Amino acid sequence: MTGWMRWSGVLICALLAAAGLHARSSEFREDIVGTPASNIAPEQLAKFLRECLPAHAAAQDAPSFYKPDNLYQYIDGGADIFLLYDFRLLVHQDFRNGDLELTADIYDMGRPEDAFGMYASERSPGYNFVPIGVEGYRSKGILNFLQDQYYVKLAGFGPGADPLLDQLARALSERIGGSRGLPALLWKLPQENRVKHSEQYMRKDPIGHAFLAPAYVVAYAWGPQETKLMISVADDAAGAKARLRQLEKHFRESGECVNAADLGEDGIRASNSFEGRIFARTQGRYVVALLNPPDNGAEILKKTAQSLP
Repeated sequence: MTGWMRWSGVLICALLAAAGLHARSSEFREDIVGTPASNIAPEQLAKFLRECLPAHAAAQDAPSFYKPDNLYQYIDGGADIFLLYDFRLLVHQDFRNGDLELTADIYDMGRPEDAFGMYASERSPGYNFVPIGVEGYRSKGILNFLQDQYYVKLAGFGPGADPLLDQLARALSERIGGSRGLPALLWKLPQENRVKHSEQYMRKDPIGHAFLAPAYVVAYAWGPQETKLMISVADDAAGAKARLRQLEKHFRESGECVNAADLGEDGIRASNSFEGRIFARTQGRYVVALLNPPDNGAEILKKTAQSLP
């Protein structure tokens, strides 16, 4: 039996095993900011990679686990951004079958919004996307995907690695279960002219300002002009107003800022020489802002604000 056939049979086994597991709702979450953090134990995380995986490809060693205090030992220089998104636990496993090597890393980020934020920070709109989990992308020898509170990163080396990565990713997706939707707030934002795969959840310095964090940022294109829409999420309406006052203060000191009642609640129009033009307002606990707004930017800002909960 060839290595390919052995691997395929094993991965089918994984799919069948996963099919018996309970899968939680795949609908969009109404508001996942601040959802309870995961307290998953190492043995629970390792189970995703253990049952029926892969019988004919020997694990090189026992799985390795990394926590926030030692993640740098595995990804020195890359750990800081994972910690920014409240990384909780990583399970790492190497497998070998002849000349074929496979590496599987499953990062438990604790909350779905943090898993999305971490995943989105490493992707680009020009990547080769695949419909696995919430979303995934691949290149030669690499397949990464997002699902629920997990960011899964797979790598394969050797002949025939790419098709097997695809099978393994789908098997793991079925086994993980949980949410397979982007944060619901993103689906309340305008879809027309949106740059696909540009959505981000930023825990630090959205549009260059720490006081606006956390925030969702999405890019839009009107011809050659690109606009960014930001939704800053505060704890309450008072917090949103305080954030907007800080933004107003920044532009008054660095450029110009005028009140704009036509934009809605607390509306402002502002600009400076290095950030350009911005329209902003509040809506409940949100600050809604358009950077480099198009000609119909006022209408877009108002409609976006009105669509928010």
